[in-house]
Amino acid sequence: MKFSALLLSLTSLLATAAQADPLLLSSKGNTLSLSIYNQNIALVKDSRTTNLANGINDIIFDGVAQKIQPETALIYGDGIKVSEQNYNYNLMSYENFIKQSVGQEVNTIRQNPTTGENIYERATILGYADGQLILRFPYGIDTKFPGRIVFNQIPAGSSNKPTLEARINAVNGGNKTLNLAYLTDGINWKTDYVVHVNSPTNLDLTGWVTINNESGVDYENAKIQLIAGDVNVVRDFVRPRMMLMAAKGMNDSIANSIESVEPETLSSYELYTLPTTTSIKDHQTKQIALLEKKDVKYKREFNLTSPFYFNIHSSSDEFEKLHPAITYVLNNKAEDNLGISLPAGTIRFYEKDKSGNLQFIGSNRINNTAKEDTLRLNLGQAFNITASGKITANQRKELNQTMLPNKCFRVKFQRSYDVEITVNNAENSNNTVILSQNFPQDYKIIKENFKSVEKNHSERQWDISAAKNSKETLKYTVEIIYTENRCD
Repeated sequence: MKFSALLLSLTSLLATAAQADPLLLSSKGNTLSLSIYNQNIALVKDSRTTNLANGINDIIFDGVAQKIQPETALIYGDGIKVSEQNYNYNLMSYENFIKQSVGQEVNTIRQNPTTGENIYERATILGYADGQLILRFPYGIDTKFPGRIVFNQIPAGSSNKPTLEARINAVNGGNKTLNLAYLTDGINWKTDYVVHVNSPTNLDLTGWVTINNESGVDYENAKIQLIAGDVNVVRDFVRPRMMLMAAKGMNDSIANSIESVEPETLSSYELYTLPTTTSIKDHQTKQIALLEKKDVKYKREFNLTSPFYFNIHSSSDEFEKLHPAITYVLNNKAEDNLGISLPAGTIRFYEKDKSGNLQFIGSNRINNTAKEDTLRLNLGQAFNITASGKITANQRKELNQTMLPNKCFRVKFQRSYDVEITVNNAENSNNTVILSQNFPQDYKIIKENFKSVEKNHSERQWDISAAKNSKETLKYTVEIIYTENRCD
């Protein structure tokens, strides 16, 4: 019986020893997907298949991102329970080799200052701090060693890439798919749009996604999903090397990518799924086609805000040769051959000259733009269209006075302004300048030769149409009520 008990104990020890070496899960052949947010973070979802033994298994995921947020890591799968996770990021470097070898003997090489010959010696590393190496030689302790260190082997715990280790209890052994999900910093995306103006009414719009990977790892054959919108992120600046977890698994919806060829709404954000897998190397910037829309309808406007200011002490009475802004207006609607959610980015416009050469005509930034929204993009100032204005008359009329304490009184009066603004259209086409004017709240347009539209309680707008190579003059009269306090 004693012999049997001893044999059983040895068998148990041998089984435990057999499990001592962790099972390395290679990144080759894995299923990988990235959900990238435009806030320099990404959700990495990495699935790898391996053969697990019944009971406790120590596994290693190699090739995780250097900028992983370890506290966000989750390992899950059918019939497993994770009890411990360790993120190891002692990458192979001189400093890490030194720190991992404190207390060990190493070979040293230094040059004889007279002959230039190499001198080989053995020394023990005592410490390393503030970039200073402390070595013990047979002749004493050296704190300013001028030579090189030669290591006999790679120090334990060092790796050429970060790894995530875990202890897993498998209910049933066999071939299992283990899923790893984590957030990482250092990967971002943005959108760039290219517009080819084809005619005075139609253009072609192409969207490109630019992905920049500085996360410290390559992503091979990854399915890419892009999240547009500002997601609230809580940052934990303390990153523990080890996390003890009582993880029972993870909802499958987190692991499964959402298949879509069109942008879709995900919890009030917009999600774009790229149609094919792609590889993104570390320190690489990659561009991928996102969308292409042909014959999108647009309208070109010339907008100018009048510099006249009609306040109680107004001194502005004329301006000369102001150039209106060139504004391209796109309605994000299906009937205008658009009608798709557009993530924020830079949009650049190009147009061919008479010789057929493509020319850059301006750029602007757009915010996240939903369907049915309108884009108004200012691309610069019109060269051949100008506007000049003057106040031709300014008359004051007293209305009433109200006595106030301390020998003061409130005066209410009216000013009447006659205004002329001339648009000079020197282009060889008919054009309309949309003129905006801000007024004090208590105003009234008395007469005008172009019909105005009230944009809000203090802004008026006129459309001044001028034929090619001609001038057109807006004339209007406005009455404004002012109030001021006076004291003797």
